[in-house]
Amino acid sequence: MASAKHTRSIHIDAPVEKVFHYLEDPGHLIAGMEGASHGTPPTVGAVHRTPEGVVTTYECKYRELGMHLTAAITRAEYVDNERIVERSSMGVVWTCSFEPDDTGTTLTVVWDASTLMKMLDAVFFHGDKDMEIALATFKREIEALA
Repeated sequence: MASAKHTRSIHIDAPVEKVFHYLEDPGHLIAGMEGASHGTPPTVGAVHRTPEGVVTTYECKYRELGMHLTAAITRAEYVDNERIVERSSMGVVWTCSFEPDDTGTTLTVVWDASTLMKMLDAVFFHGDKDMEIALATFKREIEALA
């Protein structure tokens, strides 16, 4: 099945290290999606880390269409201050890329899924709009820390 993507970028007035450090925490990543949730905000379940403290897997608990769901998230790629790639058991892959710019960081988030998931997203979830809300939340929260 072909894939389809949503890609969004936002400028954040903070250095790459600060933006990356904030978003490597699953609690912050999931909390950014709270404003985009359609009902009960998502929460983070069990988090597993390497001995060095790098997240390897975690759970995201949420409610959609009246159902309580738990997605197992695997951190598929972790490149310090450059990229985080996460794969959900629900069939979605998120890639967060961090690029320094003149006055801070450009954060780019890509949501990728199969065509079937893209169709479900278009009808029920509207992930493209959710990404814009999440990025605005990340920007607000990170810049408040600066």
